[in-house]
Amino acid sequence: MFSSFKQQSGQWQQMFARRQSAGPLQRLLAWFILGVMLLAGAAILIFMLLLSWILIPIFLFRQRAKINAWQKQQQAAAEQASAQQGHTVIEGEVINKRED
Repeated sequence: MFSSFKQQSGQWQQMFARRQSAGPLQRLLAWFILGVMLLAGAAILIFMLLLSWILIPIFLFRQRAKINAWQKQQQAAAEQASAQQGHTVIEGEVINKRED
């Protein structure tokens, strides 16, 4: 069990050593690709940030407009209901009245 682990680790070390012996052109290309990927990620991040700064106020304005329209609708419905109830007389009889 331990011998297979030692053998596997030795193979990994050999493979890593072979990759480390890559030429300077390969290393330069790897660094260039890494830099381009980092710049692309930063550009996407900045784009999303700016997009959110633009879209959030628009969405808030639309939501406020919907809320105001809903409030006006509810107020009109309440006024209509109170106007209809104003003409209704509720009759009843007092059974027990407390004298405090």
